[in-house]
Amino acid sequence: MASKSLVLVVNPGSASRKYALFADGIKRANVHFEFEDGRIIGSIECDEQKQLKIYEDTDLSIVSRYVMPLLHEYKIINDDENITTIGIRLVAPSMRFTQDELVADDVEAALELLQQKAPLHITTVLSEIKHLKDFFPNIPIIAVSDTAFHVTKRECAWYYGIDTKFADESGIKRYGYHGVSVGSVVHCLEDQSRLSPKTIICHIGSGSSVTAVQNGKSVDTTMGYSPLEGLVMSSRSGTMDVSAALAIKRELRLDDDGLEQYLNKKSGLLGISGSSNDIRQLIISEEAGDKRAKLALDIFVYRLQLAIGQMAASMNGVDCLVFTATVGERSSIIRGRILDGLSYLGFNYDVKANESTFEPTESTNISLKASKTILVISTDESSEIARRAEQFIIQ
Repeated sequence: MASKSLVLVVNPGSASRKYALFADGIKRANVHFEFEDGRIIGSIECDEQKQLKIYEDTDLSIVSRYVMPLLHEYKIINDDENITTIGIRLVAPSMRFTQDELVADDVEAALELLQQKAPLHITTVLSEIKHLKDFFPNIPIIAVSDTAFHVTKRECAWYYGIDTKFADESGIKRYGYHGVSVGSVVHCLEDQSRLSPKTIICHIGSGSSVTAVQNGKSVDTTMGYSPLEGLVMSSRSGTMDVSAALAIKRELRLDDDGLEQYLNKKSGLLGISGSSNDIRQLIISEEAGDKRAKLALDIFVYRLQLAIGQMAASMNGVDCLVFTATVGERSSIIRGRILDGLSYLGFNYDVKANESTFEPTESTNISLKASKTILVISTDESSEIARRAEQFIIQ
């Protein structure tokens, strides 16, 4: 019997494309494409089995054409089943896209206009939408806003120190991102009756942010107009003085696009260390005596500690701290270093519980009994995108 609801989730990145298939809210498979050795490597994962397939293409933007053949080849989809809805994660600095939308001509036109202001973050998703329309004609595509979770921020958390009339007219505001991830964590905590009144959620991955969540709603977050603002990340500089950025532009003789590429792709852990943007490799290099690797990790942890303090201040206190995303879920070393500086907030962790926690399948408490709650939760962006895409269709 054919499924009533078959949702394809699309999470496009600059260096990879991630897809997931959901049937009536249950994940059937993950599909992933990335460049490796000049070729595209595709992988499909289902029932804890992973299969690889090599494609000789050089254009990552067209890989959506391979999704359905893969799903059929490995019998994830039956011949009588068809995709009913597509949900795509949208990172876009615009008040227009602070809510989920059905992709229509006017939405694409708005994204094309926005592309001139934020090409690094819009170009990929716009290209993906165009290809999805070609390969999945007549199937509704829902743009799932990565900012929507943050619309509840108080007014003072939206503005920079500029003319507010100009900010409103130009759309230059602190939108915040990782809302899909943070929303998935909040839903997980609500389902388990573990959501505290004042919770700080640390999404620590290649991109990182810290969000203050009060009574299930976003109060403030570290990312702003774009995902560049806030923490030091794997290859993003994080917040810096605009004058310093202009000095970099002059010194390196960069144009605007070159400066944006430099701050997004060549900075952060990669820039500081001069060797790697991978936390695991930096820890190994640090142990071998690499001072720049040590400095990169020290700055990374320090900025996270500062941000956690900032978010606690935004709520006038904190009850619970959550670690999620790749580094937050996997690295007990980084979690421990961050927590070593947070006893003043009432957070004290169990060393053994922390060391034994790696990508937990359910929320795991690593705090001591006398401590405020410290949880490690695996984020589930694909499930959240699927849920919101379905919710949009039936509303």
